Amino acid sequence: MIANGKDQALLRISTVDSLGMEIKDASLPFEISIKGDATIIDIDSSEVESVLKSDTVSVWKSHITNGVKKLWLRAGNSKDRITVKVSTDSLSPASHEIHTIPEDVKLLKPTKAQISERSKIKQEMLGADISFLPQLEARGMKFYDDGLEKDAIEILKDHGFNYIRLRIFVNPENEKGYSPAKGFCGLDYTLQMAKRIKDAGLNLLLDFHYSDTWADPQKQFKPKAWEGLEFNELTSALKDYTKSVLTQLKAQGTMPDMVQIGNEINHGIVWPEGHISNLDNLANLLKEGTEAVREVSQKVHMLSQKGRCI
Repeated sequence: MIANGKDQALLRISTVDSLGMEIKDASLPFEISIKGDATIIDIDSSEVESVLKSDTVSVWKSHITNGVKKLWLRAGNSKDRITVKVSTDSLSPASHEIHTIPEDVKLLKPTKAQISERSKIKQEMLGADISFLPQLEARGMKFYDDGLEKDAIEILKDHGFNYIRLRIFVNPENEKGYSPAKGFCGLDYTLQMAKRIKDAGLNLLLDFHYSDTWADPQKQFKPKAWEGLEFNELTSALKDYTKSVLTQLKAQGTMPDMVQIGNEINHGIVWPEGHISNLDNLANLLKEGTEAVREVSQKVHMLSQKGRCI
């Protein structure tokens, strides 16, 4: 949303049963709380009854009738992360997070001349993210196909899979990382898994999270090793790291066929500098990551949004 005091998003509030099906005749009161610079307005533009207002959170109360209640969420004037939570005494709560960007942001569309032609992926892709495989194997887990024990990667190949995605964290072994002390999904495990994938004759998609742990639309934690860096140092660190990982993969003959620059980057990467509200910063970070890939190989396909394998 745009932080201009006017931009609105429609909130549709309903109740669901244990199967996720909406209860069409539900009728019950609820409270809706907002953390961040935004306010709630009824669908007919009337004010909603206020329950609480403080420096950090505002709460209103309303009522679901005939299964659904619609409200407007109106953005404030400051860029923010807005958390919306709906709760009632008798049901589990629901929440959502919306990010706002500055009012003066200009949405630009590239011209055809600015977009270089890239080779297209000719084969149909059937893939899976099996980054967790070493963790499962470390616990002694075995894999079987029709009663016969086999390597998990070979089983996928035998059933028509041709792409494997691996996620990579910067330092997952850190205390607050994805895999404290053990380092699963770090560079060493990525090198080992890449070799297994290529030895099996499958294609590799490498997904850079640019974090020590999970990166997704609601969190893009900066790697501990990059904390305190000036922005120009941060962009250099991201590029150097990307290039180093790919260079080592290429050296062992396992260059990825596709690279994902950031994971689920709806709201940016490497917060706070690369948050979506700082679009120029975000563009520079993505540019550095892309250039790092191109400097190692011109043949790699690129992803810069939400790469999904099934």
